[in-house]
Amino acid sequence: MATKPAYLRIAETLRTRIESHELKPGDKLPPERELVDQFNVARMTVRHALDVLQLEGIIERKRGRAGGTFVRALPPVVDLNGSTGLAAQLEEKGVDIVSKLLFSGRITPPRVVAAAFGDAETDAELGDGASDKVYAEERVHYADGAPAFSETLYVRPGYEEGYAVSSLTLTVDRRPEAATLREDVVTPGAATDVERGRLQMAANAPLQRVTRKLYEGSLVVAYATIVVRPDVAQLRTVTRF
Repeated sequence: MATKPAYLRIAETLRTRIESHELKPGDKLPPERELVDQFNVARMTVRHALDVLQLEGIIERKRGRAGGTFVRALPPVVDLNGSTGLAAQLEEKGVDIVSKLLFSGRITPPRVVAAAFGDAETDAELGDGASDKVYAEERVHYADGAPAFSETLYVRPGYEEGYAVSSLTLTVDRRPEAATLREDVVTPGAATDVERGRLQMAANAPLQRVTRKLYEGSLVVAYATIVVRPDVAQLRTVTRF
């Protein structure tokens, strides 16, 4: 069995200390040089471990005389594979959610969306002039007045009435009964220029990106990209046996 890289082991150790409340929100982590000595690794390895924790929203780095690396208060956990949408789950935890619709209309879909909708029927629907567009919506959701996550939704031609009336994020639990499967792929990454503007994030700020597909049988009928600030929510999936 392959050994985990040193930076991941260090990240796990520090994460455990935070989750066990050995290190509490607001506590300052030891300086990098102390962590280097403690774990007997190179400074770059320690920085890589801290990058992982920062990407997860567990710590934050501050510059200046009072700077350093500090433990953040852990954001609430939301279940991706639950029947209730992200916004509804946050509201249940006492967070005030307001949604702002930025755009709704028919657009030419990105190549990845066209590929997701791509079968013989859809290729024909997307193949000529006026019919090469799909219905799309763009939203920003605010948590307690601050931008928290954004969403872009695309709907397969012919399915607008069932899926375009509301956001997949807000009303997953009210999706049409014909839907048979929801697939989520979660990837961490840096915010794009557009995402930084919408969510008021700093340059190179980390975020959680969810690519969501909704199926009816074997057909992808809706495709959404959901971008979540890591300081707003922790995304969780649960498998029951």
